[in-house]
Amino acid sequence: MLNPPPVVLVTDTSVLVNFLRIDRMDLIRNLSPRFLVTDHAVGEITEVYGDQLARFEAALTAGCCEVCRVESDAALEMFGQLTGTQRLGIGESATIAHAVSIGAGVALDDRRAANEARRISDGLVVLGTVDLTRQMIVEGLLSVEVADAIKDDWATNHRFRLKIGSFRELL
Repeated sequence: MLNPPPVVLVTDTSVLVNFLRIDRMDLIRNLSPRFLVTDHAVGEITEVYGDQLARFEAALTAGCCEVCRVESDAALEMFGQLTGTQRLGIGESATIAHAVSIGAGVALDDRRAANEARRISDGLVVLGTVDLTRQMIVEGLLSVEVADAIKDDWATNHRFRLKIGSFRELL
């Protein structure tokens, strides 16, 4: 069983885009943690996922998440170290640095970034799209059937495949 998510999650582009593509940012808004997205991740959405930009802007207006800046000295130092390795992208580096600096958890799907986040901060809560979707079921925002339909949509239409047959396996 997963521990309950932290009160605040700093989310990377990957998690946001999964919910933007299926036009379900309402699920992020209604889930118990507050979601922050760094201005670096916003830049990735603007530059790489421009087709999702209108949905993202609507999600911001609807209060689904809030934009934040990596600006504390500790966060900027960690951001510089992470980007300097060239193993992680700018959005992932900013997400991890900001989360660690404010004591929040992270939401990201990249395995390398998740491992790096855990290495940097032993107690850091690292959740991915699967974990968040499972929590949506636990909190009553989705039924298992709807979550499985979303999983199938991601696999069929958005090249995001999960290594589970059904979310029922995770409950």
